[in-house]
Amino acid sequence: MRRGRRARRRRWPALALAVVAAGAAGWLGVVRPALTLPVRLGSTASSTIHVDPGLRLWQIASLLRRRGVVRHAWAVVLLAVLRGDARRLEAGTYVLSPGMTPGQVLAVLAHGQVATVQVTLPEGLLTSEVLARLRRAGLGSAGQLVQAGYDASLRSAAGLPPALATVRSPLEGYLFPSTYVFPRGTDASTAVTRLLAQFRREWTPQLAAAARANTGLDTVQAVTLASIVQREVSTPGQMAEVAAVYAARLRRGMRLDADPTVLYALGIQGQTRALTSAQLAVHSPYNTYRHHGLPPGPICNPGLAALQAVAHPAQTHALYFLTTPGGRLVLADTLAQQIANRRRYLGN
Repeated sequence: MRRGRRARRRRWPALALAVVAAGAAGWLGVVRPALTLPVRLGSTASSTIHVDPGLRLWQIASLLRRRGVVRHAWAVVLLAVLRGDARRLEAGTYVLSPGMTPGQVLAVLAHGQVATVQVTLPEGLLTSEVLARLRRAGLGSAGQLVQAGYDASLRSAAGLPPALATVRSPLEGYLFPSTYVFPRGTDASTAVTRLLAQFRREWTPQLAAAARANTGLDTVQAVTLASIVQREVSTPGQMAEVAAVYAARLRRGMRLDADPTVLYALGIQGQTRALTSAQLAVHSPYNTYRHHGLPPGPICNPGLAALQAVAHPAQTHALYFLTTPGGRLVLADTLAQQIANRRRYLGN
């Protein structure tokens, strides 16, 4: 009997070793691969995955498993706890690959390395053109963007003066041209608000004060004039001279006679030939050949150079200008000089 008890006692260390060995085998055979290996080693495929705010760790892990980015949801939960990432995972839209290890996936989510899209908006685009570029970047549907792009409440929320009732678009002129990087999945309203906020940053109180001092124009008037200047010429020096001509005409009560305003009224883009008599006669508050003063609002979204040109126009007495086919700007102080310049440079 005593020998039997000793034999059984000797079996316990062996049993314990067997359990440890089995656990080690399980770790090496199941747990460790689940924590360290990607779903498909070397894969360059990718999935766009949106993590909604408020999701818990196990919900995020289950989402990653369903989308095929990780093998096991439990492994993500375990690894996040071990790494201290359980409370650090951020909501957002991410581009993840089955070729990434669970640790790499967690690192992306823990550091908020959201997927982004880049949108370049050149100077002088119309609101409709801006919205089209945002749509191509996936920042909302066409309907959502049109709703946001013509939402006067966004203009008010941005701290901009109210628009006249006759404007074509309440945001025209204030969707600032620049290159933007948005988190993928940004909605239309947020994207448009970002553009308006950028305008507020660029149109500083100093520029607004300079425009009022040098041309007598408030913000809406200055942006409207800048949009015309933007459509007329493209270089900063020329912009300052054209701004000076138009400012002088405004002070004297002369019509601006600005071709871009007529094209805007007609909804025509890219016309380079001279305007026809029928075009010049179009009935529109934007037609500065028929109406004195500035049109009711901007005719495009001007860039910083055009805004600066209106705030700091050139020193000139010219009341007329023309642009030669080669792009040269020619100023004239009188109508007779302007007629002579047209014959000389344009042949009419």
